[in-house]
Amino acid sequence: MRTRRGAQDLVYRKFAVAALELYREAYPQEAAPLAWLLKPRPRHSLLSELGRVAQPRSGEQGELHWSARDVSRLIRAALVIAEAKPTSKVGVEMLRDIRRGYREPSFLGLPS
Repeated sequence: MRTRRGAQDLVYRKFAVAALELYREAYPQEAAPLAWLLKPRPRHSLLSELGRVAQPRSGEQGELHWSARDVSRLIRAALVIAEAKPTSKVGVEMLRDIRRGYREPSFLGLPS
């Protein structure tokens, strides 16, 4: 990777792929639409943005930490994107809107 952003994208993308593969293995019928994100070739931009939806955090030794809630958020977003099958540009916009929505107080059940 040439840039810090490129390295971050790679980490987020690998995280998303790992989460999606585990979900596809555990729930093959429900997860069937997710294949669109991975085949015939991975949709790198969308996978990187999906990794950001889960908001994994780095520990002191550089290891990633996340919660089941974070991974559930990633899976729900991936299912929405896979169903819509948008272009990369539109899909990235959709995922960024989803990320913003998770941060909104009303989405989290908090007063505005």
